Amino acid sequence: AAAVASEHHERSHKTGKKGEITLTQPTKVGDRVLQPDTYVVQHRSSGTDHFVRFVELKKAESWSTEWNVIYTEPDNAGEVKCRIEPATAPIKETLVYIARENGLDRITKITIKGENVAHIFGAESAVR
Repeated sequence: AAAVASEHHERSHKTGKKGEITLTQPTKVGDRVLQPDTYVVQHRSSGTDHFVRFVELKKAESWSTEWNVIYTEPDNAGEVKCRIEPATAPIKETLVYIARENGLDRITKITIKGENVAHIFGAESAVR
């Protein structure tokens, strides 16, 4: 018989000024796996349902030496249903919480600056 040690260690990552997060390895959110890339995190609600959209942030080279930022269509990256929990105080910065489970990173929670709720993701979250 073999015992498996628990790998569940949650850590948080600050996002960029516009809610950007860069994933360096495949990361699960709900039942979807986001591939390594840079994503913009956006919250949306519809009635009593809440969703977080992950929009891939792509860079395209312009004629100059600067990079121009181009967003992909939101549906290309995915939108994941979440549940919300009240925060104890207004959220001062956007954070993405990631846990390591069974050898794979999984987004467990996102807090968005200016909101008063945390967005919680479980393995049962549905993708739209």
